[in-house]
Amino acid sequence: MKYLKHAFALTITVICLYIAFRGVNLNEAFNTMFDSGRVRILPLVAFAGLSLGVLWVRGWRWKYFFLPEQQATAWGLSVSNTIGFMTNNILPLRVGEVVRALMARRKVKAPMSYILATLFIERILDSMCLLFCLILPLASSRQFPPLVGEIGKGMFFVFAGALGLLIILRSKPHLAQKAALPLGRRFLSPHIYDRLELFMATFTEGLLILRNGRVMLKIALLSIFHWWLVAFSYELALRGFSLWHELPWTASYLTLGLVGLGVALPSAPAFVGPIHAAIIYSLNQAYEVPKATATGFAVVMHLLMMAPVTLAGLALMWHEGLTLGQIRKRVDHLEEEPPPPGEDLAG
Repeated sequence: MKYLKHAFALTITVICLYIAFRGVNLNEAFNTMFDSGRVRILPLVAFAGLSLGVLWVRGWRWKYFFLPEQQATAWGLSVSNTIGFMTNNILPLRVGEVVRALMARRKVKAPMSYILATLFIERILDSMCLLFCLILPLASSRQFPPLVGEIGKGMFFVFAGALGLLIILRSKPHLAQKAALPLGRRFLSPHIYDRLELFMATFTEGLLILRNGRVMLKIALLSIFHWWLVAFSYELALRGFSLWHELPWTASYLTLGLVGLGVALPSAPAFVGPIHAAIIYSLNQAYEVPKATATGFAVVMHLLMMAPVTLAGLALMWHEGLTLGQIRKRVDHLEEEPPPPGEDLAG
C-alpha cells in the first residue's frame, strides 16, 4: 500500500510539473530569476523570514486549544510546528501532520487523541480561511478564466459545509464518537475496538473547546491574523519580483488560495509540482503575467518558502535530540498513545 501511495504522489508531481513548465522558455525563466532590474532582495528576504515567522503565530493559536493544566506554551508548539513542516519538506507521504502531533505530545500533558482533535479543528479553520482567500478576488469585478470561477463556486459550498460542520460539532461534540463506535464495533476486533473507544473519548474532549466562545474568538482572530500575514508575505514576494504594481491587491490572495488547494494534493516532499503549477497558473492565466516570468517567480518563491523552515526544523530537531530516522521510525510504528512528554520520540 505504501508503494502505491508513493507512486500516486510521484505521478501527481510529474503531472503538475508538466503542466507548470509546458511551453516555458527555460532560458528566459532562468534569466528572470537573476534579473537585477527586476529582482529586489529586501522584500524576498522579508518573505523568507515571514514564511518561518508565521509558524510562531500558528503555535500561539494552537496553545489556546489546550486547557491550562495541560501546560501548553506557544514556543513549545511552535517547535512542534517547525519540525513537522520540515519533515513535510524532506520525508514522503505528508507525514508532517503526524510529526506535529508527536512533537506536541512531548510538549503538552494531553493524550494523542486530544491533540489530534485540536489539529482536526485547526484544519477546518485553515480551510475556511484559504477558501475565503479564493472567494475574495472572485468578488471583485475582474474577469477570471472559467476554471478559476468554477473553483471559486465549488469552494463556496465547501466553505459553507466546513462552517456547518463546526456548528454541528459545537452543539454536539459527541457526534463523532457516536458515528465512529458503531462502525468500529461492526468491523474491528474487540482489542482494536477497545483502543478506538478510548481514543474517541479523549478525541471528543478535544472538540469540547468549540463550546468555549471566548477561547474560540481568540482562535478565530489568530487564524485571520495568521492568514493575513501569509497573504502579506505573498505580497512581499510579488514586490520582490517587481510584479506588485502590475497586479490588483487581491492577486496575493488568489495565489495563496490556489497554492492552498495545490498542497492538499499528494505529491513529492516539499510539495514540488503542485505549488509551481498553482503559482504559475495564478499569475499567467488569471493575471496574464508572461509565463517565463511567472515560472521564474514560482521557482524562487518555492525555494524561499521551504528553505528557512527546513533549516530551522533541522536545527530544532537536533536541539530536541532527535534524528530523521527516529522520527520516521516513530511515525511508521505509531501506537495509540505515544511516549509521555520528555521521553525519546523513537520510543
